Amino acid sequence: MSTDLVPEEKGSSLLPAGGRDLDRERARLLASVLAPDATSGKLIWWPGEPATKARPRFGAGGKTYKTDEDTAAEVATGWQLRRAFREPWVGNVALGAVFFRSDRRRVDVDNMLKHICDAGNGIAWVDDAQITALLGFAELDAEHPRTVLVVCRHASSLDRSPKQLAGVAR
Repeated sequence: MSTDLVPEEKGSSLLPAGGRDLDRERARLLASVLAPDATSGKLIWWPGEPATKARPRFGAGGKTYKTDEDTAAEVATGWQLRRAFREPWVGNVALGAVFFRSDRRRVDVDNMLKHICDAGNGIAWVDDAQITALLGFAELDAEHPRTVLVVCRHASSLDRSPKQLAGVAR
């Protein structure tokens, strides 16, 4: 059974169209969707082409490894996150991102989100298993590629406190 959830309206969008001047409004709207009852949140913004998580590589004996380029990109993103987080948050986290790409090359949003999730481990959150709400958008801005990231506390029936995470097999 299929039902339309939202009536189609011309020009309606979660994210306002426009340039960098609307990034704060985009972040506010994204946070309100991800974690409407959040008591705290952060907006992190940085310029440059959004990074994406590369496919794992397979070495001798079938062991997987990351490329040097993937590792360097995670470290760079980690430094961006360190600007906003003095220590990793514990408990449930909501994460939303708008990735403004400079071209129309095919890049999967889930791989860009995975890159952020992995880069934030031990910096913004203890472990990405704490992320209980996740939303990403890919947009085009040829002149100003950038990443707009929103991180909020998230109320969820799935408890991701340190005590609960310790019992989760990985």
